[in-house]
Amino acid sequence: MTTLGRTGIRTSRIGLGAWGLGNTASHPAVQVLDEEAIAAQLRTAFDLGITLLDSAEVYENEPQLGRIISGLDNAPADLVVSTKFGHGKGFSAGQIRDSVERSLAAFGIERIPLFMVHDPRDDDDLAVIRAADGALPELHRLQDEGLVESIGMATGTLAPLQRAVESDEFDVIQFPRLYTLLNDAATSSGLLEKAKAKDIGTILTSPFTGNILGTGVRGVDAPLYSFWDAQPEVVEAVGRMQDIADAAGVSLPRAAMSYALAEPLIDVVVIGVTSPDELREDAAALSDPVPAAVLARLADAGRVDPWLIGGPEFVWPFPTERMPAVIKEKLGL
Repeated sequence: MTTLGRTGIRTSRIGLGAWGLGNTASHPAVQVLDEEAIAAQLRTAFDLGITLLDSAEVYENEPQLGRIISGLDNAPADLVVSTKFGHGKGFSAGQIRDSVERSLAAFGIERIPLFMVHDPRDDDDLAVIRAADGALPELHRLQDEGLVESIGMATGTLAPLQRAVESDEFDVIQFPRLYTLLNDAATSSGLLEKAKAKDIGTILTSPFTGNILGTGVRGVDAPLYSFWDAQPEVVEAVGRMQDIADAAGVSLPRAAMSYALAEPLIDVVVIGVTSPDELREDAAALSDPVPAAVLARLADAGRVDPWLIGGPEFVWPFPTERMPAVIKEKLGL
C-alpha cells in the first residue's frame, strides 16, 4: 500500500487503467470488449489487492464499469476511483460539474476520491482551467460540497505538469510515459523531485509506453510507442533491451514494471492489460522485481534521442518531420 501524497488516500502501488475496458475508441491492442472478460479482469485486479481504478469520461465506459463492479463480490470497500475530464472537450466550470455528476452516478458513489483535469497541453489551456469560470475554481467548489475529495492534473505533456507543481494548486499529477525504460523526463527534468517536495501525489500511467515495452519487438509487425508506429531507432533500442533481458533470464514487461515500481518518487503505477494472466505477471513485479543492476543496463541500452519520442514536452509520439502526410493534414501541420 502507499499514500498518494498529501491527499492522504491509501491505495495499492499498482492501479488498473480503464482505457481499454469496454471502450471501442481505444486502440485495438488494448481492447477488452466482452463483458465477462471485463468482469474477469476487474475480479483478478481486486483479488491481487489492486484498489485504484484509473478512468476518464472520454473512455465512455464508466456506466458499464460501475454496473459490473457493483455485481462483483470482491470489489474493495476502499476502492479509489480516479477519473478525469478535458482531453479536447474543454475545461469550463459547467463541463467539469456535469462530468463529476455523471461519474458519481456511473459508479454509484457519493464522492470521487480523485478528479483530474485531463490533457492540458499549453499555457492557453491552463489559463482556461484557472479562469473564474474554469475547471479549477469549480473543482474547489465541488470539494467544498463534498462531491470531490482531491484534485489533480493528468497529461503526458511536461510543461503543464511543471506549472501545476509550481502553482501548488493540485494535489496529484499523473504523467503517462514520462518515466520508463525509454524515457526519464519526469526525473531528469526535476518534475517528481519538486512534486515530492510539496507532497504532491504522483501517478505514472503507461509504463510500457503504449505499448512496445509490453510486447517487445520480436515477431511484432508494427511495434507501438504511444500507440503510434514506433520510430526505427526506438525499435532498435528495444531490441537491444530484449537481448539483455533474455541473457538475464527476465521478461521485458517484468523489467518495465520493476523499473517504474523501484522509483521512490512515484506513488502509483497504473497499467492497462488485456487478460488476467497478463495482470498477474505485471503485478508479480512487486514481490519478485528484476534486480537493480539489470534494470540499469536495460535503461542504458534503451536511451534514445528524446526527439524520437516526442521530446521533453511530449505533445506527439514522434517527430512532426516524420509524420505521415495524412496525419500532418489532419493536424494542420
